[in-house]
Amino acid sequence: MPTKTPRQQDLDELDMNIISALSVEADVSHKELARKFNVSPGTIHFRIIRLKDAGVLGNTRVKVNLQRVGLKMTAFVGIYLQNASRHDFVVGRLMGMKEVIRVHTITGPYSLLAELVCSDTEHLRSVLHGKIQHISGIDRTESMISLQEEFSKDVAVPTVKG
Repeated sequence: MPTKTPRQQDLDELDMNIISALSVEADVSHKELARKFNVSPGTIHFRIIRLKDAGVLGNTRVKVNLQRVGLKMTAFVGIYLQNASRHDFVVGRLMGMKEVIRVHTITGPYSLLAELVCSDTEHLRSVLHGKIQHISGIDRTESMISLQEEFSKDVAVPTVKG
């Protein structure tokens, strides 16, 4: 029998508290969560599986210090498409580039805004001129180099008090 997948209105206090705790510390143990919320570790395990199956929780990832692995430059690239019908094709090609870590469809002058990480300006130039600007459907690009990231934060999901 398939597991019922929760909709937002189906998320109860325990679900929201688990989501909140994991949004702060993704590698917290089931045992610790069970102790914190006064339930069994099995209940926590089942709830996390259900939340993952429903798409509420994604996979956990390690946050890598990109500077320390040689990716010292972040750039944002505004992408003008020749035609809106090329959107999915262009996004698919960008998704396949290891330097492109995020792409947004946006309003304003660009169709897409891509975030790239590169080792230096030469690496950025080679990605722009050797890869991105050769994608069929891209009219032109505008690049902006980040001088410094001032802050980055995750969204904190509030704990439900019962």
